[in-house]
Amino acid sequence: MKLDYMLDHMPEGIKRQTTHKVFLPGESVVRKGERADHVYLLTRGSTRVSNEFASGQRYTFASLEVPDLVGDLEVLAGQEVYAASNEAVTTCEVLAMSAETFLLWMRTDNDFALAVAQLLAAKMYPTSNEAGRVKFLPSLERLHSYLIKRLGTIETDMFILHTSRQQIADDIGTSVKTVNRGVTKLKEAGLISLLHGKITINKEQQAALHKAFDEIIE
Repeated sequence: MKLDYMLDHMPEGIKRQTTHKVFLPGESVVRKGERADHVYLLTRGSTRVSNEFASGQRYTFASLEVPDLVGDLEVLAGQEVYAASNEAVTTCEVLAMSAETFLLWMRTDNDFALAVAQLLAAKMYPTSNEAGRVKFLPSLERLHSYLIKRLGTIETDMFILHTSRQQIADDIGTSVKTVNRGVTKLKEAGLISLLHGKITINKEQQAALHKAFDEIIE
């Protein structure tokens, strides 16, 4: 369901119980462990979903785009606290509502309830699809997989990854030190190059990177 349709068909009684909020890049929409008493409908921008562990490591495992929801999983599952932190990547605008208002909206609007189910399925499917294939690979293979994903279907003679090593570490659930070791090994194998500290992958390396990863997961 598109955002415009969702907002245009929001019952007036529900609309009166929502508030508009803005989050600047880097600000937390919700934090892991906080009381899950609100749901947020993202109407502008994108967010990063991550989990933080006692070791200090942070693992970024998803991103949300308009018109996604924050906090819907916890409320529908009847959980008291948010399972993960959600941070604004760009300037984000949301419609905030209490858990009770969110559930009331679902009960009174079948189209909205279906849209929520579809959004949840879209978020859960990639995790289920990759479980056991990538998540438990050694850190070097996770870095390898990450680079393959970042390449995607891009067709370029020279791909340059502008992401920081810290963000790469967060995205694959490891440390900067481990990422740096992995970068060194991939560079020594001729699968990537470095330009002013940035990872670069030329046309030949892109093909070699794909081939090497296919051999890993077979």
